[in-house]
Formats: sequence, structure tokens, C-alpha cells
Amino acid sequence: MRLFSFMMVVLIGAVLVLLANLYVSNFALFNREMLLYGDTHIRVWVFTLVVLAVGFLINLIYNGYAALRDMVKGLNASAATRMGRRLSSRLTDARALIAHGLVSKAKVMLEEMYADHPEHVGTAMLYGDVMLKGGDGEAAAKHFEKFCLKHPDNIEARYQLAEALLAARNSDGAIGVLKKIVSGAPKQALRGLRRLRALHTEAQRWEEALDMHKKLVSHFSSELSAGEKAQGMALVYQVGLLKVDADQYKDAAQAFQQVVKEDPNFIPAYLSLGRCRILQDQEDQGLEIWVEGFRSTGEGAFLQEIEDYFIQSGRPEEGLAVLRRISATSEHSVLAKFFLGKMLYRLEILDEALEQFLEVRSQVVYSPILYFYMAKIHSRRGRLDAALNEYRQLLRNLGVLKLRFECGVCGHRTTDYTDRCEHCAAWNSSHFLFKENEIPEAPLRGESGQWITMG
Repeated sequence: MRLFSFMMVVLIGAVLVLLANLYVSNFALFNREMLLYGDTHIRVWVFTLVVLAVGFLINLIYNGYAALRDMVKGLNASAATRMGRRLSSRLTDARALIAHGLVSKAKVMLEEMYADHPEHVGTAMLYGDVMLKGGDGEAAAKHFEKFCLKHPDNIEARYQLAEALLAARNSDGAIGVLKKIVSGAPKQALRGLRRLRALHTEAQRWEEALDMHKKLVSHFSSELSAGEKAQGMALVYQVGLLKVDADQYKDAAQAFQQVVKEDPNFIPAYLSLGRCRILQDQEDQGLEIWVEGFRSTGEGAFLQEIEDYFIQSGRPEEGLAVLRRISATSEHSVLAKFFLGKMLYRLEILDEALEQFLEVRSQVVYSPILYFYMAKIHSRRGRLDAALNEYRQLLRNLGVLKLRFECGVCGHRTTDYTDRCEHCAAWNSSHFLFKENEIPEAPLRGESGQWITMG
């Protein structure tokens, strides 16, 4: 600024020297009179000085105005900066109150801030958030609706509006807001698609949930973990069950086949696919699917399904034949022989059942039910010492003589009393396992399966 002033002084001096030189060189010309208007005359040198003075005055006024304007802007900017710092400090204090659980105090502070500065985005957002955290979903929803009208491009506010509507039990409204986010801002739709998938899943709208999952995989594949991507197979499975309920067995079977193809260890899909085939009068195919499922996974649920199906359909001999074939050909022969013995036990073929149990006993590390069946067979044959020995082994497997204390919160059992549960960290929750007259004994029920209505 000093350099500019110096240059202006030099420039003015140069102009004055030039004018003086012009005046001396053109003395006669400058002293001549010129007609200004009407009968008014004015000397040339006076007119020249007036023009220069007016120009100088205009320049002075302009520069003064510019300097005043810059000063006002600076004052306003300084005031805005100070106000911003104060608001930022108070917002930090409000967040600290929220973090320490003092939501009501934070709400009072934010109400005052919002009343004084309703256009401040940070204050408005946190004020709505504190209403939401305080359990006032309806008020939060109204606040965010008003805010979104003023700031339609604020995506975070729209997400908060969706959460407020959910808190106000307006799930349809929340879903509508999320759908608008997904359609209007596809590059920022990851969070919205996830939330929509979760909402549809919670409401068991499996087809809608699957549609959201497909969009997630299509547009944000790199953002999804392997576990999240695998959720798609569970949703396809649930859609298959919907088709079963609607008697659309062909469509259901296609869904289950897709799941099995993508995840050969998805046991429920194997089981449901076999049921679909049987319900379509394709019994042989259904049974082979169960057998293949057992051979692939070694899961006993397939053998239990086969056992229940043949017993409840009144063809136990055929079921025994299938289990014998599986136990003779599968690499999971130990488990297959156990289920063969169990079915023999259910059919009162006790001696052959005991033979199967004895064959697998040495290869079993843990199976209380195995020792239970063997004890029952020995007891019914009058071999009380052998039955007593199997019952001892059963108790060892169950650990009932060691696990004497139970957590009243999570049910975790321990051998000794503990002042704090090692599983759920609850204090004073350990109790001795000894209950009196709390729950009446329920009558024993026979085994049941999926095929109770068939026969």
C-alpha cells in the first residue's frame, strides 16, 4: 500500500510538471477564453484545472468507497469467524455431553443455539440428532423434513430423516426416503441400499431384500466383504421358501439349486431341494439329493430327514435299506452307522441297533445320546450293570457332575462359583444348579419330523 501511494505521488508530480511545461509553452493558448454555454466564457487554463480537479475528486471518492467496502467486509468476515469459532466450540461441548450420556442437557444447549442460528448446518444437524437420541422420533422427523426442504442436496440429512421416521414407527416413510436417495444419488447409495436390505430382511420381505442385495453387488462389489456377499445366498434361499409356500415347487427348486451351486455347504438348501423334488412326485431324486448332501457335508440332518420321512410315510424297511447303503458307501460311515442304529432302536430292533452302536462307540469322542440308547437297550434286556456303565459314560459326556453353577444372565456353566461370569461379564449372576418347583415337568414326547402330514 505504501508503494502504491508513493507511485501515485510520483505520478501526480510528473503530471504537474507536464502541465507546467504545457502552460509555459502555450501561454497564449491557455489564456484565451472559450465559450462554455450561452454567454458564459471561461479561460482554457481554468477549464483544464476544473476537469483535472473533478477527475481527481472522482478517483478520491472511488478509492475511499473501495477502502470502506473492504474494511466492512473484513469486519464482517472477522465477526463471522468469531461466531463460527463460538458455534464450533459449543457444538464440541454438546457432543461431549451426548458422549457422556447427558442428552437432555445437550438438547437444551442446542435448542438455544438453533434458535439463534437456525441456518447453521452443523447446529441444525446435531439438534435433530439429539432429539433422535432422546427418543423423540416424531419431533426429529419434522425437524429433518424442514431441514431437507431448505437443503435438498444434503444427503446426510436425508439419511437422518429416514432414521427419525423409523424411530417414529413410520417404516414406509423411511423406505420411501431411502429409495429417493438411492435413485437420486446412486454414487452415494451404498449406505441406503444396505439399510433398505436390512429393513426388508427384518420385515421378511425376502424378494425386496434380494433385489437390494443384487444392486449392492452390482454397483459396490469392491466395498462388500465376502461375508456380506454371501448373504445373497441366504436371501435366495428365503425366496425359495416363499415359492414353496405358494406351491410353486419348480421355481422353488431352481432357487435352492442356485444356492447349492454357489455354496455346496448350505445344508438348508439341500434339505429343501430334496423336499421340493418329493413334493413334485420325484421321490428318487429327492432322496438322492439328501444322500449327496450328506456325502458332501457329513451333516446328520440329512440322515434324520431320511429316517423321519420313511417312518412317517409307513415304509421303515425302505428307510433302513437307504441308511444301510449310505453307511456302507459313505466316508462318514461312523455317523451313518449311528443313525442306522437309532432307526433300528425306534423300530424296536434292539439287538441289531446295539451292534451298530458298539461298532461306532470306540470312534466317538462325544455323544451323550449314543450312551443313552445303549443304556436303554441294556436295561430292557436286563443287563443292569452294562446299563449303569453306559449311564456313567453319559453323565461324563454331559459334564453334569462337574458343571455345578450357572449364570443367571447367559446360562454359561462352570465347575466353581464365580463372582463375575467369564462369558457375559455379569456380576453376582452365578447360581448353584438346584431348582425347586419352578417349572412343572413336561410329559415326554415322541420324535417328530418334517413329514408328519405325509402317508
